[in-house]
Amino acid sequence: MAHHHSDHIGTAPIGKTFAITAILLGIKVIGATWSGSLALWADAGHSVTDLAAVGLSWYAWHQAQKPATATLTFGYFRTEILAALVNSVLLLILTLGLLIEAVMRFFAPAPVSPLPMLATALVALGVDLYLAQGLKSHTNVNVRSTWLHIVSDAAGSLAVALGALVIAWTHWTPIDPILTILIAGLISWGAWQIIVETVGVLMEATPKHLNVQTLVQTLENIAGITRVHDIHVWSVTTGKNALACHVVLDPDVSIHGSQTILKQVSEVLQSRGIEHMTIQMETHDANPEEPPW
Repeated sequence: MAHHHSDHIGTAPIGKTFAITAILLGIKVIGATWSGSLALWADAGHSVTDLAAVGLSWYAWHQAQKPATATLTFGYFRTEILAALVNSVLLLILTLGLLIEAVMRFFAPAPVSPLPMLATALVALGVDLYLAQGLKSHTNVNVRSTWLHIVSDAAGSLAVALGALVIAWTHWTPIDPILTILIAGLISWGAWQIIVETVGVLMEATPKHLNVQTLVQTLENIAGITRVHDIHVWSVTTGKNALACHVVLDPDVSIHGSQTILKQVSEVLQSRGIEHMTIQMETHDANPEEPPW
């Protein structure tokens, strides 16, 4: 049996992101109250979910640093996946509320003051771009879900700024609920992508970059291996992949030779991003009962 595991990689300065997002939320609430813009209220509502998302990500990251226990032998890495899933579901709920409010605004137009709307949106856009820059290089799905919140917030702020200019020049206020609908659509698309990925991890699906059949063929091409079966490949969390399988050896392979083969198998798997592996070696005449899953 081979067992390989590496330390968890640190993540972004989420604490600073949380503090700045809280300040930004206050600015947006003041601006939305002053201007009467629904799109800016939508942007402020988005910042509420940003704050929850960043706080949840911060908590999840600290949980993931905890060592494995006798009952949680893979540690707390899945906390990050659960946090990303909750964040994305919150985003979808938010967009539904925004869509309903936008449709109502079409039937009951309200006056909008473009100058405070523009000023608030530009400040928010600058802050969001600064925060997104600090999070963009991370592959961790939990951090990426937070990054998605920030980027979609930046896109919303840009749309609000453009809407303020349209209102200032043309006094056409329907642009406000139209922009709200566009912001909601943008948020929904990104959130759905994260939900699909996190559900895949929770269902222990094979990581996207790996093909089980190709992996089996590669292992069976190693000299001394007759067959590979009962293979399972899954992710504990984003970037931390695991594998378990049975390897049937040729009749003439010695115990010493099996260790050489085991090393070759480990090298192949590690080169494909699988860092935790359990390999059960079997003789050619073994006839283990295959599990139903």
